[in-house]
Amino acid sequence: MDLNARLESEIRTKYQITIPEEIRVKANLAVGDKLLWQYDEVRDDIIVMPKPKSFSDKLWGLGKELWANESSDDYVRKERENW
Repeated sequence: MDLNARLESEIRTKYQITIPEEIRVKANLAVGDKLLWQYDEVRDDIIVMPKPKSFSDKLWGLGKELWANESSDDYVRKERENW
C-alpha cells in the first residue's frame, strides 16, 4: 500500500467502527460524516481524520505566518521581476 494512501469510511447509524463518545463530541462528528483513513507504513500507524466539508475552508490561512514580514502581493511582485 502506498505510504500516503487514504481510504474513506462512513460512520453508520450505530456508530460502527466504534468511535468513543468523547472523541465524537470533541471532533464534532455526526451520523453520516465521512472519515479519511491513512496507513503510515514507516511508523506502522493508522491515521483517521474527519473529512472536511470544504478542503478550501480547512486550508484557509495555512502558512499565514510565512507572510508576517512581507505582504503576499510584494512577494509575488518580486518573484515576477525575477522571471
